[in-house]
Amino acid sequence: MEIKVAENIKNMRKAHGLTQEQLADALGVSIGAVYKWESGQSMPELKILMEIADLFETSVDSLLGYVQQSGNVESRVKRIQKLTATKNFTEAVSESDKALKKYPNNFRLVYTCAFMYMVKTTEDKCRESMIKSNELFEKALTLFDKNAPGEISEVNIKNFIATNYLSVGDTEKALEIFKENNIRNINSSLISYLYAVELKEPGESIKYAKRTVIDVVISMSRTIFGISFAYALKNDRSCISSLEWLSSFLDSFKTDPDSMVYTDKFKTVTLALLAVWEETFGQSESAAEHITEAYELAKRFDGAPVYNTKGMRFADESEGILIDSFGKTVCEAVEKSVFDIVPKTKASRKIRKLWEELKKG
Repeated sequence: MEIKVAENIKNMRKAHGLTQEQLADALGVSIGAVYKWESGQSMPELKILMEIADLFETSVDSLLGYVQQSGNVESRVKRIQKLTATKNFTEAVSESDKALKKYPNNFRLVYTCAFMYMVKTTEDKCRESMIKSNELFEKALTLFDKNAPGEISEVNIKNFIATNYLSVGDTEKALEIFKENNIRNINSSLISYLYAVELKEPGESIKYAKRTVIDVVISMSRTIFGISFAYALKNDRSCISSLEWLSSFLDSFKTDPDSMVYTDKFKTVTLALLAVWEETFGQSESAAEHITEAYELAKRFDGAPVYNTKGMRFADESEGILIDSFGKTVCEAVEKSVFDIVPKTKASRKIRKLWEELKKG
């Protein structure tokens, strides 16, 4: 531990706009005493430390500036991670035990050790490893607010605990935790799988599977849309094939190929972006066909919009109104999510012009 009281008194005094003399007067001490504190020649008595902390509206801990040296912790964390990656569990366990004795309340270390034991559990299916991992994950939850990284959430940790139970064959306990932490259906696909494959309960399996369909459509559309855009920025023709795949993927959810369904809104945007990329790479004929197809689909959808799961394969028809961030109409969605964001090139301007001409009739 490193104490930084001298530096902190000086910094806080300056932050409050006080001279050494003014601070001395406020505390009823000599200016020489303040000078010695700030130069590190002496330490204030505990009673004075409390008065200084009160004056600066901070805690004594903060005033003392206890800073735990993190270099050793970080090196241990990295070593445990490396040992885990190579599945050298004998050394990983030994390293974890030593590190936890020295830094029992360091979130990053506790979490790393818990994760190591989880990986070990998936390998050896040992209940002892599972118990150790879950004990450390539970400990990590108590330390979570202190210094948890942004990419780790309490739900992540709880789902890891469930994964441990699953690894040792305690499906019922794992399922209970997965269901308790099924925020926005993040566990629904796994819950569906467990009900069908492990517990042989098709009714529950289908119920959870249907909950995920819309999430899958939205997530996949956003993912492939982004990938396509990234490929285009790299001047890679894969931007075209990725959207062709997405278009077919969206069509696969239709129980009737001639009916209008919610996924057609996503398909319209996909076709419009596809047309821009095709024109960019000199495929003018197919670009014209796809922007025309996009407009015709948009016109049909906006004429009789579908904001539920009717006509969608695998979906739960009890779903309420579906919403997205594309726009009120499909025409607006195309303009907002395609023409307003693509690079303003000769190709994109040509496709937008074709789109405007189609709107005018």
